[in-house]
Amino acid sequence: MTASKPHRALLLATGLLAMAGLVACTGDDEGPTMGNRGDAGAPTAGGGLTTFAGLYVSADVAPVAETETQVTLASGRSCQDLSKMLAAGQWRLVDRLTYGKLSDEELALIAGFGGVAGDLLQRGDTLVFAGLEGGSACTATVATVPRGEIKLAGGDLPGTTPGWVATTRCYRSKSTGDLIVSVYFDTDAKVGGQGQLSLIKSGDGYTVDTEDTSSITLSLLRHKGQYLNTMSAGYARMSQPEGFVELEPGDSFSGTATLQEGTADKLPAGEIVLTGLLDSNTYDDQIDVSLRFACSGVVETN
Repeated sequence: MTASKPHRALLLATGLLAMAGLVACTGDDEGPTMGNRGDAGAPTAGGGLTTFAGLYVSADVAPVAETETQVTLASGRSCQDLSKMLAAGQWRLVDRLTYGKLSDEELALIAGFGGVAGDLLQRGDTLVFAGLEGGSACTATVATVPRGEIKLAGGDLPGTTPGWVATTRCYRSKSTGDLIVSVYFDTDAKVGGQGQLSLIKSGDGYTVDTEDTSSITLSLLRHKGQYLNTMSAGYARMSQPEGFVELEPGDSFSGTATLQEGTADKLPAGEIVLTGLLDSNTYDDQIDVSLRFACSGVVETN
């Protein structure tokens, strides 16, 4: 199946770097049921999982990599079943991204652009994103999602507003040290989005790649509910949701990347500030975006 022109733009809005071997799972077609405890049977603490208190898995789900901010869980279960299990403990489901019934070709394209299906889970004031990949043997990568101020300024955008940013992918070049960061985000002002940004290694830090502006992909969505759930409905219908816009660097585009001290060569974290973006539908008002990111893991590439 070849993507039609309307929803190919939706697919391409997920990012820019091709990593076609990573294929996201589809999950189910429905949006999340808030606070749903799932139907995965009686969960128990499995495999010595210690990273996220109250996150329960059965004994057949094993942690294969674990840090203070991320755990990767391997299973012989479907992504739908594993999703239900993760929401069956002390964490509640607050948002979910699924890809409906897209073809393998389209799923590979989305994955290549940094997109990954998954669940946003909450326990107390803590958020995590559980990225779900695979088929009948699903893998979940559960990573901390920080909350903080997000700047979306220009036109009728809300300006600086509280929100969350989930860093779903971080690719780092072994040869140059350059970094590709993929993020999902949402705000209390009901404007969310996602993007993939290229950062050039510069000394002990990074700068935004302003020479090759095609390496920057960013979209916004004005919605009435949750960002991930609204996007899921768009994928299910094979159409862009109402309020969806793609941003493009304008003539006055500039960008900066400020990293937290000591994170450049380990797990990069910091803030990306972009100015001079334009709505690709109207090319009217200049749009400025400021997002924090935090790589819970880094994939080294050639």
